[in-house]
Amino acid sequence: MLIEEYILLPKLSTLILGILAEQEISPYQLNKLLKDLDTKKWFPIAESTVYATVTKLKSKGLIEGRKERLGKLPERTIYRITTKGEEEFKSAVSNYFDRMDSDTSRFDIAILLMHNLDSNEIQKRLKKKLEMLESNYYDIRKQLLSLESERHKVGFTTIAMLKHRLHKIEAEIKEEVIDAHKKAMTAPTPTEESIWEHLYAPEY
Repeated sequence: MLIEEYILLPKLSTLILGILAEQEISPYQLNKLLKDLDTKKWFPIAESTVYATVTKLKSKGLIEGRKERLGKLPERTIYRITTKGEEEFKSAVSNYFDRMDSDTSRFDIAILLMHNLDSNEIQKRLKKKLEMLESNYYDIRKQLLSLESERHKVGFTTIAMLKHRLHKIEAEIKEEVIDAHKKAMTAPTPTEESIWEHLYAPEY
């Protein structure tokens, strides 16, 4: 499946496809939008990487561009997502919900873009994510209880690491998954208005 080919730049590819799923935009505007979204705080992105990723997505047939010239300004390329790109984008977002790893930014991206999935799919993915987190939480808690009963045999750093993982999972369960699930259950059907509209203002 094509999603596996995104292994080097999966998050950026998915973010770009998510933006293009809602509006046609140039690479320059993409960079500005990502900057305004302040993604560098949780997902550092170089401007050159955005351009390279756009080129890669185009070569895979996930996006397509058209030339545009406004007045005497230089010609620019405006990109849109293709049908193939929409299919791969939705698969990528769904895939992020199913992942359990230390990189929580994937889950942040999934929550940010989940409105592109239908409500039943969102609820199914969030329910599964919650089950995975709870299972992982209880496994680590069980391991901690076992190790703490034999503290003299275990280094304190091992217990500290497990407690750190436990607190991160607990935070996701309480603050992210449950909150996202409530929003998915109560949110109205998305309109054609872009979620990026409050950040994006065309510059010519």
